[in-house]
Amino acid sequence: MAELMVKGLAAAHKRIAGAGVLAALLLVLTAFVAPSARAEAPAIDPKAAAFEVDFLTDMIDHHHMAVMMAESCVEKATHEELAATCESIVQTQSQEIMQMQAWLADWYGVSHEPEMTTGDMRSMARLDRLTGEDYEIAFMRSMIRHHWSAIREAEECLSKAEHPELLALCESIRKTQLEEIATMQMWLEEWYDRSGGRPAGTA
Repeated sequence: MAELMVKGLAAAHKRIAGAGVLAALLLVLTAFVAPSARAEAPAIDPKAAAFEVDFLTDMIDHHHMAVMMAESCVEKATHEELAATCESIVQTQSQEIMQMQAWLADWYGVSHEPEMTTGDMRSMARLDRLTGEDYEIAFMRSMIRHHWSAIREAEECLSKAEHPELLALCESIRKTQLEEIATMQMWLEEWYDRSGGRPAGTA
């Protein structure tokens, strides 16, 4: 009798252990599957979903303008440091445009190609007419203003968006562009004794 009880307890223990292993496996599978499912779905809050669509489409256009300006800067800047910063803007923001387009498609089934306003095209035309010192001063002041606009949108994103990936991007935009503002303001002062708007430290 005692031997049967021992065998019964052993069998029960194996069943419990097996159930524990199965539960653990299910948790692991859920950990891998659930985030992917959430990543392909719209924001749960309808207000957050509407904000994300508007933000992504607007920021794609905003980044596109920055890329166009920066591509011109790579060709026309006389200071190597400025040209290198412009190359970084082109690379970084082009990648972010593609990422945001992918999120729009994955989360909301929306396709959006960058667009430029009439005002954007006039700004580009004004910069294209300038060279040398005049160009660099005008470009940096214009890009600083453009960056401040993106920072304001990114800060709104941090309070209204829902997807963690988008929140991380908005924080990156804010951090990177504040650093670039500070750098261009420093160059304006050092190279040309000109100001570049309010200090980045006041953001």
